[in-house]
Amino acid sequence: MQQKFSIFILLSLIIGTIACKKVDIQFGSDFVDVGTAQIIKVDTFGAELSTVFVDSFATSGLGTTLVGGYKDPIFGTIATQTYFQVAPPSYEDVYENILFDSLTLILKLNKNFYGDTTKPVHIDVSRVTDKIEPYDNGYTLYNVNSFKVDPTVLGSKDVIINPSQTDTIYIKLNPALGQEMLNMFIRKSDTVKTAETFLNFFKGIRISSNNSSELVFGCSDSVKLRIQYKKKDLYLLNKNIDFTITNKNLHFTNITVDRSTGSANIKDLGNGVGQLKEKNSRLSDNIAYIQSAGSVITKIKFPTVKDVLKAPNYAKILNARLIVRPVAGTYSRTFSLPATLRLSLTTSLNKIGTDLTEITASGSQQTQLGNLFTDYTYGVSTAYSYDVTNYIKYAITNPNNDYDGLLISPLSGGYETLFNRVAIGNKLNNIPNSKIELQIFYASVK
Repeated sequence: MQQKFSIFILLSLIIGTIACKKVDIQFGSDFVDVGTAQIIKVDTFGAELSTVFVDSFATSGLGTTLVGGYKDPIFGTIATQTYFQVAPPSYEDVYENILFDSLTLILKLNKNFYGDTTKPVHIDVSRVTDKIEPYDNGYTLYNVNSFKVDPTVLGSKDVIINPSQTDTIYIKLNPALGQEMLNMFIRKSDTVKTAETFLNFFKGIRISSNNSSELVFGCSDSVKLRIQYKKKDLYLLNKNIDFTITNKNLHFTNITVDRSTGSANIKDLGNGVGQLKEKNSRLSDNIAYIQSAGSVITKIKFPTVKDVLKAPNYAKILNARLIVRPVAGTYSRTFSLPATLRLSLTTSLNKIGTDLTEITASGSQQTQLGNLFTDYTYGVSTAYSYDVTNYIKYAITNPNNDYDGLLISPLSGGYETLFNRVAIGNKLNNIPNSKIELQIFYASVK
C-alpha cells in the first residue's frame, strides 16, 4: 500500500512540474520556453526565385514517342516531332503466292498525356529523307535536332484519346510504299535482308501534328510498321511483316515552343537576340515558372539566410523546410501539376547537380520528390514540401559563399517527356496562398 502511495506522489510531482512549464507563442516567431533554451521558428528569410531557360536537353533513347501539341496560355504553342528508324525482321523465304493488303503504323500508348483529351489530335506520318544521326558523330540527339522529310505525308489521322480506354492507334499509310516494300520480299531483294541495307532505302519516320491539336500524349518505343498481306493456300491466310524500331539511341523527339502566344512574363526567354537565359521573378509579376520539356525550370536562392546567425542567442539550426506553393489559378485538371519535383544543387551556369535526398524508414537515402498535395477544391493547401536542413546549414556556415542555389525540376525521364507545369510565387506575390516559404527552426540559448 505504501509503495502505491509513493508512486502516486512521484507521478503527481512529475505532472505538476510539466504543468508549470510555460509555452509562449508569438505570431511570425513561434517558440517554446524550456528554461534557458528555446526552439524558435522563423519564416522571414525569403527565397529569391528566377526562371531559367535551358538551351537543350537529350531526348534520345528514352523509350517514349511523343505525339501532338497544344496551346498553353502561359508557355505558348508547343509542338512535338518524333523521329525513329525501323528495320525488317529476319528474312525468311516464305513470300510466294501472296497479295498485298495494307501498310499500317501501329502506336502503343503509355498513358502519359497533357492537355485537353476531349479534342482530336491530328497525326501526320512522314518519310525521313536525311540520315538520322547526331551531328557531332556522337550517340545523343536533343530536343532541338530535326531532319528533312518528304513533303508528301505517308498517312494522317485525327484521333481522340480516352486515357482509360485508348490503348493502340492504327494509321493507314501510302499503299504504294507498302506494295514496293512487299515486292522486295517477294523477289528476295538484299534491301530487306539487313537493317543497314534497308536504312539506305528507307531512312526513317517522323510523327508530327499541326496547330489544331490541343493534346500531347506519349507512346512506348514498341512502334511497328506493318505490311499486311494475304497468302494463297486452301484459304486466303492473313499474314503480316512487322518492322520495329532499330537503334533506339536514335529514337528522339524535337520539341518547339512559340512563346509569342503565351504569357508576357516569359516571352523574352530563349536563344534569340536580346532574349534572356535567366529572369528574376521580380521582373515577371513575382512568379517563376517550371515546364522542363518546354525548356524552363526554376532556380531558388536564399541571399539573406546567413542573417539567422545574427538572431539573439542563436545556437544551431535544428530543422529547415521549404514549402513550394503553386500560384492559385495557374493549375487545373487539364493543366495539372507535376506529381513529383526534385531539388538539385547547381552552379552559376545553372547545371543540374546532385539531388537533395532524405532518409527512408529503412535507413536508405532517396531523392526528395516534394510530397505534393493538390487542393483542386479550394486552392489553399496545394504545396510541395522539402527538408532542406543540411543545405541551409551548409549555406549559413560556408565562409566562401560559393553556393549557387537550387534548381527545382522533374526527375530525369519525366524532365524530357512531361509537359506538366508550375508557376511559383515569390515572397512579394500578392495572390493568397501562392508564396514560397522557408521555415527555419533553430535553438536559442539564453
